[in-house]
This record gives sequence, structure tokens and C-alpha cells, in this order.
Amino acid sequence: MGNGFRNIRYGYPQEIQDGKAKTPFKEKGVLAFLKIMEKENRGGFKLFKIAGIQITLDYSWLIIFVLVLWSLSSGYFPHHYPGQDIQTYWIAGFIAAILFFFSILAHELSHSLVAIHSGIKIPEITLFIFGGVSRLSEEADDPKTELKIALAGPLSSFALALLFLGVKLTLEEKQSSMFVAIFDYLSWINIALGIFNLIPGFPLDGGRVLRALWWWKTGSLKQATKVASDMGKGFALALMVLGGLQIFTGSLIGGLWFIFIGMFLRGVAESGYQEMVMKQALEGVQVQEVMIPEVVSVQPNLPLNRLIKDYFFRYGYRGFPVIQEGAVLGVVSLSNVKDIPETEQQTRTVAEVMTPISDKITIPPETPLTEALQKMIREEIGRLLVVQSNQKMVGMITKNGLLRFLEIKRILEG
Repeated sequence: MGNGFRNIRYGYPQEIQDGKAKTPFKEKGVLAFLKIMEKENRGGFKLFKIAGIQITLDYSWLIIFVLVLWSLSSGYFPHHYPGQDIQTYWIAGFIAAILFFFSILAHELSHSLVAIHSGIKIPEITLFIFGGVSRLSEEADDPKTELKIALAGPLSSFALALLFLGVKLTLEEKQSSMFVAIFDYLSWINIALGIFNLIPGFPLDGGRVLRALWWWKTGSLKQATKVASDMGKGFALALMVLGGLQIFTGSLIGGLWFIFIGMFLRGVAESGYQEMVMKQALEGVQVQEVMIPEVVSVQPNLPLNRLIKDYFFRYGYRGFPVIQEGAVLGVVSLSNVKDIPETEQQTRTVAEVMTPISDKITIPPETPLTEALQKMIREEIGRLLVVQSNQKMVGMITKNGLLRFLEIKRILEG
């Protein structure tokens, strides 16, 4: 990008730079990409690491765990294996629910280990309300690798089904009825998990298999993702229709569950395609190519009342670097001053309320744009100071300025 583009970027109103205003450039594709990035960086319960992969429980996992535990303990086991006391059913339900979620973890680990073997880093696996997701640092370089990664999950589920079936058959000889029930459930649920994931619709594993095969055939990852995404949205719609029919036939809980899963799959299918398009748009672009090179800064001894009048009101920006004799000291933003009483604004200075310089608010100019966006989302900030290795500030990049760049590039490239 030339300097002319950078100058246009610098001229953006700060509401746009900071991601607060509704503008015609904030269209569905860019917003979908941002939401994906936010989900990838959201919190949860960090449990442990396996092969260097952080295993995290999303907060929504607790909801599905309780639902599965309740349905097994009060429905499935009493219906299929009557004659036991309530405590036995709840203990069996708890064991089965825990092993079921370990089965999902094994499914995701299979994807991850194959990806790692193929040279793709997997920083995290997150278990959430509808299953699990492995966070790939990058897409596969070729359709063959994509195919191997996609097939690993369902194959592991089928392998677990055989393992649990073997345990069940062994226990049947000893007539341990509730343990037989637990492993019988785990056997068929893993078969169901493997078959469900092989449905050829993105983001399911079958959709990724379809994408790999289509990519192999056409040589276009974008086209392959579009086909798999459309198939995924079609399958999601079918699930929602099926859920509606179940509700009308009296199965309220089952019908609602199908509708919720369908809505989730439809959203992920659409956003998955947008994510791929946007990542391709960002590929090879560095922070220094789209940063704001000429940044309005403030002095640390500036009184807050003058900061508000001469800078926030005058420029309309939501934040400014704090610089003294060429050295960057930090950043001061509206969030730093909004709770300061008006009576104190004349006596207090920028240095007292600013966010001090740290790695959290700086980024090197050669950093890829995807990493810059991830950092802003992770640290929950609207801007980063672009700082060279000698600690000299050479510019600034803002979240919504980056998103506007994405949208303009998407429009220009069709």
C-alpha cells in the first residue's frame, strides 16, 4: 500500500477508528470475521495441556453437561435399565457424561495431533455447548492435508465406539448391569458422533472432507469453502425444519434442540466462509502497510480539562499516545478520564491517568495484520502503538481502521 492510502486512513473519524460507529463499510463479511476472532479469544476454564495444546472449557459447556447428566440419569438409564435406585442412576449418568465429554476431547485431539504432524500449530482446544473446536493457527497448505485432518476425528470416534463395545461385552459376562449400560451408551453415542460429523456440510468434519475433495478437484480453496458452506447451511435448515415438525408432534425438548443446533450450524457455516475470505485478504499484509503514520499525541503534563477540550472535543478521537521528548510513555483514552470528577480535571494531568507503555499496547511494524487484530481483541483495546525495536513509535493502528481496510479490499477484489 502506498502513502496515499495511509493518509486516507489517517483521515478517518475516530468513531470509525475505534469501532464504535455504524458505517456502511461495516458489512456482514467483516463483522462475521470480527465475531470469529472474538470467539477465538474469549475466556473459559483452562484445564490442562496435552502435547502442548491448551484444553479449555467454555462457560456454555456447563449447560450441556447438566442437560446430558439430567437426561441420562432421569431418562435414558431408568428407561433402558429399570430396577435400580435413583442414586445409582445419577452416579451412572455422571460417569457416562464425563466419559462422553472425554470422547469429544479425544475426537478433537485426533484432529489436532494430525494437524501438528502436518506442521500446523494448535494452541487450544475448546469444549463448548455444541461439542468441541480445535483452533488452528493456519489453514492446511493442500487438500490432502485438509482431508487427513478432517477424517481423523470421525475415525477416532469409531475407534472409541469399538473400544467401549469391547468393554461392554467383557462386562456382560460378569453381569455388571449399570457398567454395561454406561459402556453400551458410550459405544452407540460415539458411533452417532462419528456419523453426524461425516455429514457433508461445513463446519462438520464431513463438510471439511467435501471441501478438501472439491479443492483437490478445482484447485480453489475459496470455491471449495463456498460449496461446503452452502451444503452446511442447507443441512442446518433441514435440522431446523425437522425440529419444528417434532415440536408440532409433541416433542418440545427434542424439537427445540434440533432448532438450536441448526441455528448454530448455519451461523458457523456462513462465518466460516467469511473467515476464510478475510484471512486470504489479510495474507501477506503487515501492520506498517496500513498503520496511521502521523499520529496526534499529547504531553504527560497536560491537565485533563485541556485534554478533553483541546484534544477529545477538537479531534473527535477516543485516544492519544502520550509522548515526551520523543519517548512514548503510554496511551490516554476516554475510558481513563470519563470517571474523573470535573472538579479534579484542572489539577490532575495525563500522566496520572494514562495507561503506561507495555507490550499489551504496542506492536512491531512488521507484524501480520491478523496478529494485530487478535491482540486488540485479546487485550480488549481499540488501538495499538506501532513501535520499532529501538522503542521509537512510527505510527498507530486501530481496530476499525483495520476492518475498513478489509472491507475496501474485499470490495475491490470482488
